[in-house]
Amino acid sequence: MAQLLFVLHEASRTGAPFTQLHLMRWIKQHTTHDVMLLLMWGGDLVSEFEKLGEVYVLDEGKPARTLKERALFKFDSMTQYRRKHIMRRIASFSPQVIFANTAITLTLVVELKKQLQIPLLLNVHELDSTFYHYSQEEFRNNLPAVDYFIPGSYAVKHYYEGFCTIPSEKTAVIYDYIEDALSGVTTPEQIRKEHGIPAGAKIVGAIASLMWRKGADLFIQVAREVLRADPEVYFIWVGGKKESYQFKELMRDVQLLGLADRLLFVGGKSDLRGYYEGFDVFLLTSREDPFPLVCLEAGLAGTPVICFEHSGGMPEFVRDDAGFVVPYLDIQQMAARTLQLLHDPTLRQQKGTTAQQRVQQSHTMATIGPALYAAMQKFLPAQ
Repeated sequence: MAQLLFVLHEASRTGAPFTQLHLMRWIKQHTTHDVMLLLMWGGDLVSEFEKLGEVYVLDEGKPARTLKERALFKFDSMTQYRRKHIMRRIASFSPQVIFANTAITLTLVVELKKQLQIPLLLNVHELDSTFYHYSQEEFRNNLPAVDYFIPGSYAVKHYYEGFCTIPSEKTAVIYDYIEDALSGVTTPEQIRKEHGIPAGAKIVGAIASLMWRKGADLFIQVAREVLRADPEVYFIWVGGKKESYQFKELMRDVQLLGLADRLLFVGGKSDLRGYYEGFDVFLLTSREDPFPLVCLEAGLAGTPVICFEHSGGMPEFVRDDAGFVVPYLDIQQMAARTLQLLHDPTLRQQKGTTAQQRVQQSHTMATIGPALYAAMQKFLPAQ
């Protein structure tokens, strides 16, 4: 039995925390190892992680309201009492390996490696936009401390090779992954009823936040082109907060284009199953996305995916048989391919079936869990 220390930037309900949670679950189910998680910030999934092992949060991010809280915060900032306590607890746990998830954690885990003198594995998923906020130079300077570098797609690997020297013997691409089956209980029929969509009407969908790189504005442009040719199609974007300024900006465009009855931005939803199974085509309009899990979940539902080339790792999954890859930001091509799939049910089914089989064979915890654990085993003491 070994002790494994996992480090993650936050425990929100997004890609990297999702995969980290399921990796830790897999290790607890299939090995005798103990696990501990260190979070840079908290999040909604903390309670789920706590079911697997000890969890420590460096920055809880809670505002100090009372006089006592402000005094304690000032004391903590001066002495770093909490941080020192957490580091002592980690040291007493005696981990044999550090598995860090996301590039954002690198500076922290290099500090941990120096203190603990144990191997460090780094699983990265981020592309250009992350380094609008973090230093490429700092990342590059810290990278030699990493014992094994695990990009989540070849697009991610090639991006880091553009500004870092990464020995091939210390690098392995291991794709991101999802659960073996879709979670949730909603049905396509319920989704249609909720949004007033007639039975038999075709639905083109997307699931993402409203941040710029996800391309919700491009989704609107594709919808406009498709609806000019086929006004009976419905478009649904799931995700984002309706009270956000991004939502209000997008809805202004939708209304002024006269598309409000066919193009629906429905906000965030906790149960996505009915959407995945109800979509006829899944659009990834992202300008940048390392290897989005929503596309894998759409594929698992048997839905073909259309994405842009040079936008990240999804062209590696879609190829020429699980949907279509169109030129970067080519709205007309994306619209044309969408119409082709909507009007050719045989082709749509063929590509959807290929996507489903590819996910089942290569992108679930059942296949990726052993691969990630095998990478860790290289650095664990012989049992």
